[in-house]
Amino acid sequence: MTDLEGLHARAAETLDITEPWVRRAFEAVPRHEFVPGTVWVVDGGAYRPLRREDDPDRWARMVYDPAQATATQVDDGAPGPAGGDVPTSSISAPAAVVTMLAELDLRPGHRVLEIGAGTGYNAALLAERAGADRVTTLDIDPVVADGARAALHRAGYGGVTVLEADGERGWRSGAPYDRLVATASVTSIPWAWVEQVRPGGLILAPFRTAFCSHGLARLTISEGCAEGRFAGAVTFMAVRGQRARPRIEGVFSTESWEESREAKAALDVAVLADPHAEFAVGLRLADVAHWPQDGGHWWCSRDSWAYAAEGAVHQWGPRDLADETAQALAWWEGAGRPELFDFGLTVTADDHWVWLGDPSAAWPLPAA
Repeated sequence: MTDLEGLHARAAETLDITEPWVRRAFEAVPRHEFVPGTVWVVDGGAYRPLRREDDPDRWARMVYDPAQATATQVDDGAPGPAGGDVPTSSISAPAAVVTMLAELDLRPGHRVLEIGAGTGYNAALLAERAGADRVTTLDIDPVVADGARAALHRAGYGGVTVLEADGERGWRSGAPYDRLVATASVTSIPWAWVEQVRPGGLILAPFRTAFCSHGLARLTISEGCAEGRFAGAVTFMAVRGQRARPRIEGVFSTESWEESREAKAALDVAVLADPHAEFAVGLRLADVAHWPQDGGHWWCSRDSWAYAAEGAVHQWGPRDLADETAQALAWWEGAGRPELFDFGLTVTADDHWVWLGDPSAAWPLPAA
């Protein structure tokens, strides 16, 4: 039989868990109790089901892999006969889980609102610290919420409140909260979250732009404002209401390729492999999607696209996206190559502002 307890212990040893309560919680909560018997793995370009009963050893290794998330739902629960296309719910990688919990500064008795119940595993970890009756977790998907509720009851955390609700709206009935933690990424912090956390409380949320998927915003609440620095780099699925991003098929065509402007660009795309550079450029070009493909690089916004390969650049539309990227990289270089941790975010009821070093030197984020 698969040694689940042994895998659990080895994962705890492998992870760099410096916060004592996080280590105790990780060791106390059996992660495998929160993973459904069917998970999803990439096979032949599509997500295929992997059933625990068919390959219990592989299933168990996936559950306790310190660095990998495990997809528990694809295509919002409606995959096609050929397999799934996009993962839409998961149990997060243990490394990401413990990283976030260490930043939450959670204390016994704190009231916690979690956005994104998922499997219920993270709520169980929160319950170990705050108390099960102090934790409320939301999921917009009724099937996912039901699964989390059942798993929490089986594992002895039935006091956690699990609700089917749109996480972007929070849950006013339980406010004010001491801590709000999101396990789905956002491009903007919903103001409802700020309103529902007490002054001095914290919001911890994975933050992304169309350009860059990683960032962890740690915001302290004050009167009419939430503000703080980025505390790390984590990548999560987007909340359903903020999934939209520019799509290349909306602007690219054979005709636009023929009409495109061709130039030699002073653009070193290799610099974007630095996660700090990518994050900084993403903050400057928050409404621009970027991705490498087959040795080249693509960009697109709502009305423009660019493609760079072997030193040549094609651009189309009212914006020169490769040039904008080169300018943003030059800005980053001129600023002394700041790290992700040097940037911060201010949220008000009307706007989002990003800053480097000093909140007074801020610029607004465009709508992604």
